[in-house]
Amino acid sequence: MMIEPTPDHMPLQHLKDITNNFCNERILGRGGFGVVYKGVLQNGKMVAVKKLVQSMSSSQEQFENEVNLLMKLKHTNIVQLLGYCYETQHLRKLHEGKFIFAWNTECLLCLECLPKGSLDKYISDASYGFDWPTRLQIIEGISYGLQYLHEQSDGPIIHLDLKPANILLDENMIPKITDFGLSRLFDKKQTIHTAVTTGTLGYMPPEYLRGIITPMSDIFSLGVIIMEVITGHRDYPYDIRTSSKEFIELELKKWRDVLQIEPGYTSLEIDCQQITRCIQIGLICVNPEQTKRPMKKVIDMLQGLESMDWYISNEVTSLAESV
Repeated sequence: MMIEPTPDHMPLQHLKDITNNFCNERILGRGGFGVVYKGVLQNGKMVAVKKLVQSMSSSQEQFENEVNLLMKLKHTNIVQLLGYCYETQHLRKLHEGKFIFAWNTECLLCLECLPKGSLDKYISDASYGFDWPTRLQIIEGISYGLQYLHEQSDGPIIHLDLKPANILLDENMIPKITDFGLSRLFDKKQTIHTAVTTGTLGYMPPEYLRGIITPMSDIFSLGVIIMEVITGHRDYPYDIRTSSKEFIELELKKWRDVLQIEPGYTSLEIDCQQITRCIQIGLICVNPEQTKRPMKKVIDMLQGLESMDWYISNEVTSLAESV
């Protein structure tokens, strides 16, 4: 196993100690690749310990991939790796009525603990759940984290499974992208062809289902997340964009109705402009044509550096080409 140098290799016994021997009461969540436990360090700090499923033939490769990627990533909107454990033991086990000795390898990650959990638990419409400033903060944070991944000096990192369940929230509702087991570090080539597609339906772009991977694959997933955060509806369909003007007006009316009833509310027009801009960004990101999902335009529009005129002209062009 080849893992780049790190100062934070953690003994298995230490991780057992801080999770109370991986007891069920410490489970924070389960996923396809393992179980996440709450750990408590001696200083009282909470951490998350991800224990990979041993029976999966691909688990070691995914573990190595995730460790190597997380060790090089340092960003406010990327979950922080605190340490890892890769430890093999020769254990006596009961097998078919007999005790045998077998090698047992444990693969674990120790990550910062995000107390608010994953974003998928909070997806709800405007009348319930987060207020608009919080939703905007989440949209911006995920976008900046993804931009950071795609702008690595030695080539973009493609997450390949960006979805609300893989977005964790800290105590201040700052979003952090997590779960890099499927992610890939690419060279400067912009397109990769693969015979195997992994990920989550509803968040995968059309070209990925055909085995084509580019950084724009993640941007499509980002667009679905943005639309879910704004509308509260899961598995947002990308083909709704053909009636985007009516869709924007409908969602904006819902938000106006909610915002206007808040006592002492003074920023209605500003927030409505932000909501409109974010819906437009989401619609750009879920464009079926991968070349029309430019990350730079997305960030520029978020920061107000790109006018909405670009969105309108892009929309008109796309509609004309579809006729």
